[in-house]
Amino acid sequence: NFPQREPHTCARHATGFTGTMLSVSGVHSTNLTLNPSVAARRSSRPRLVLRPRPNIPLAPTTDRPQQQRPQAMRSSSGELNPRRGRRLTASATADLEAGEPEPKLQPLEGRELLMRVLPCVLVASLGAFSFGYHLGIVNPALDNLARDLGIALNTQLKGLVVSTVLVGATVGSSYSGRIADSVGRRAALVGTAAPLVLGSILCGTAANVWFMLVGRLLAGWGIGAASNLVPMYIAEVSPKQLRGTLGSLNQLMICIGILVALIAGMPLASDPNHWHNMFLFAAVPGLLQGVFMTVVPESPGWLRRNGKVAEAAAAETALWGAPDVSGGDDKDDKDEKKVFTAELYAPANRRAVTIGTGLFFLQQMSGVNAIVYFSSAMFVAAGVESAVAASIAVCATNVVATILSGQALDRLGRKPLLTGSFIGMGISCLVMSYAMANQGTWALAGPVAVIAVMSYIASFGIGCGPIPGLLSSEIFNPRIRGAGMSLCFTTHWVFNFVIGQAFLPVVEAVGGPAVFIGFAGVCALSVLFVKAQVVETKGKSLDVITKELAGAK
Repeated sequence: NFPQREPHTCARHATGFTGTMLSVSGVHSTNLTLNPSVAARRSSRPRLVLRPRPNIPLAPTTDRPQQQRPQAMRSSSGELNPRRGRRLTASATADLEAGEPEPKLQPLEGRELLMRVLPCVLVASLGAFSFGYHLGIVNPALDNLARDLGIALNTQLKGLVVSTVLVGATVGSSYSGRIADSVGRRAALVGTAAPLVLGSILCGTAANVWFMLVGRLLAGWGIGAASNLVPMYIAEVSPKQLRGTLGSLNQLMICIGILVALIAGMPLASDPNHWHNMFLFAAVPGLLQGVFMTVVPESPGWLRRNGKVAEAAAAETALWGAPDVSGGDDKDDKDEKKVFTAELYAPANRRAVTIGTGLFFLQQMSGVNAIVYFSSAMFVAAGVESAVAASIAVCATNVVATILSGQALDRLGRKPLLTGSFIGMGISCLVMSYAMANQGTWALAGPVAVIAVMSYIASFGIGCGPIPGLLSSEIFNPRIRGAGMSLCFTTHWVFNFVIGQAFLPVVEAVGGPAVFIGFAGVCALSVLFVKAQVVETKGKSLDVITKELAGAK
């Protein structure tokens, strides 16, 4: 019989107890007295001794040796990052040794991205400024230079001074795209500065009409090349979410160039020889373009298509903050230089050619040059005697409308703005036609015509002005982008010249009101063309746009 064990209490640690123990020989009782010290009791217990566990495999081993897990992931070359197991560059290794965190390249966004790309776009847009300045400079200076050059009574030579720049522009736009495909966008824009500077100097120092014509021809070659290359470069360096806003700067700089040329002509009223300074000033933007285009990044798309992937990644980092992990909008194509005319008109490219050339044709046929020509007479009819003030008002309206267009292109899209632009232009043409037809009997004909002119110019600046050039830089396959844009801008300059030469004879034959009704009809056809043919490019990469067009043969 075993004695009853007293309940478990904390007191036993201090007093001990008596119990019975079993042995092999029998049962006997033994008095056990525990150490009242808890610490001594714990020290008397057997201690657990930890021994190294043998490396026993969980599965049968094979002849293949076990690979030891490295402390850090190792690549084929470069230093190791013990934190993440990634290869580090030399600079990152130095930062890590100094206790610095590993730098990570992240694409820029928002305002920071805009501020990174904007300086490059503005440098390229100096070519667009020269475009507008050379077009606008001859209007206020023509009478004074004709008198000094001895051609004041020679209408044909005066017409050549005006139109020679269009001939040069046609030639320049025809070949600039292929040159840009061969040597790069940046080098082509640097080269374009040479005829702009030389042509301006020849015009500004001309002692006879022949020097003036050669200078105008060279300047025309430069602005024709710039009209093609500037939107091409802007489209290829701009991120897709900002391409509309940045692309509109091309048209904005053209408008500003025309406006500056008109303002520069104001001293002619007191200094008839000031026209020399006006032409010499035109050399300044060309010179700045040639200098600063040497330090901006090359088009990443052009670099990739020519197999210069490392340089393309460096250009993307300089422009966007990080390389394009998708490989860019334009994939490698080392055979890009072998582009033939037949390929430009292949079925896959037919719609892009139709959109590009069609929009420029409709832009010129919708009457913008005629509106500008008639604007001075309409302002005089409304009581504004200064032709210079009227021209400045028209150009300032165009500038403001183009600024608004730049804000809306990446929000509303290209097609809605084009459609609204042509509708506004068409209505304005109808109002002008009515005002001109009733000029003798309607007291408000003059003011209404002026309002219609301003409405037309505002509508033009919102869509029809900037969007054809922007779209032509977006819709062509990278392989034929240079040749395709050359074709589009050649169309622009050819019909610009044709309208300029044919407009006055047509007005004399059928009258001004009928001509403006015809312009309204062209605007109506343009709305249908935009709806049926033009694709929306807002927010799409260049590669996605070209694939959509290639699929819609």
